[in-house]
Amino acid sequence: MNPAQVTLSSFLADHLASRRASAPGGLHATDAAGLCTVIEAIAHAVEAIAARIAQGAIGAAQTVVRGPTASIQDALSVAANDVMTSMCERSAEIAGMVSPYMQSVRATSSGRYVLFADPLDGAANADSNATLGSIFSIRHAGASTAGGGCVITGTKQLAAGYALYGPATLLVITVGRGTHGFTLCRERGEFVLTHEAIRIPEHGVELAINGGNERFWEPPVQRYVSECRDGSAGVRQRDIDTRWIASLVADTHRTLLRGGLCLYPRASRCAPRASRQPLLYQAQALAWLVEQAGGCASTGRVRVLDVAADTHGCTPMFLGTQREVERIERYHREHERGEDAPFTSPLFNERSLFRPEARV
Repeated sequence: MNPAQVTLSSFLADHLASRRASAPGGLHATDAAGLCTVIEAIAHAVEAIAARIAQGAIGAAQTVVRGPTASIQDALSVAANDVMTSMCERSAEIAGMVSPYMQSVRATSSGRYVLFADPLDGAANADSNATLGSIFSIRHAGASTAGGGCVITGTKQLAAGYALYGPATLLVITVGRGTHGFTLCRERGEFVLTHEAIRIPEHGVELAINGGNERFWEPPVQRYVSECRDGSAGVRQRDIDTRWIASLVADTHRTLLRGGLCLYPRASRCAPRASRQPLLYQAQALAWLVEQAGGCASTGRVRVLDVAADTHGCTPMFLGTQREVERIERYHREHERGEDAPFTSPLFNERSLFRPEARV
């Protein structure tokens, strides 16, 4: 079958039917149909968000944001959240929604699913016309609370994905049978399959991390980045490029396609907040996508998908090629056992990714 002819709707129908047939205990037909409906609704929301983003400041001006310091990123963030919320309210399948703009689950109907979403990741890039994204995770809803909301009965995701708003609009999803990418065909008004069964390269040579926070990193991360920076002259014996877009979706997408490691480490200046990545509507969705593509996602100590999650809980995250994730996990174990003394010293506090002697 020509992937260019496969639409998101036909792909979901086929893959959810296959999952229903092969899954232990089975995915009920009503579950498959409901998931298909929800993912298609999200795809329509992504298309609407993409259209608003494409207008830049013009699109932002269509959204009223209160406050003397309101910016393009604020307006687009609010607009994206409004699009997602409206989509949920129109869907009989979605019981509620959680996003960074909501303190708790916002009930929308008596449906079977809860949508966890970051409607606009990387919003700070909006004023510079750089890459933005959306992230989502779909889970079963539980019983309604007295306040009209709903609670999550478990951490198992039914589907997860992200949208990437760049030169093209991409939608990358998993329903537990691989990770697949779709490109928005504006002429047809639908997403078509362009990246079937994505597999993360085993020997990636790229590193994504915010070097400006180096002095706040834990020693295992400092050690890892230092070795990467030393390149072919050091223990890694190969040159490793550093890339940073400041958009979790964009950095994850590039890592999926090129391999390597994307690092969002614990930073001391964030205390008492342990990290920056919300579990339910960012980290666990991306972790599942990466794992379904043959990669790994870890906190440095445990698998991201194994972390107990509450609505707005956060975690450090390292995702990418399996061997790179295993290396950063090993560095954390060695540090906790005191076995990394030869690799750590106060000199790290003075070292930088941007040393004058490293400039070309």
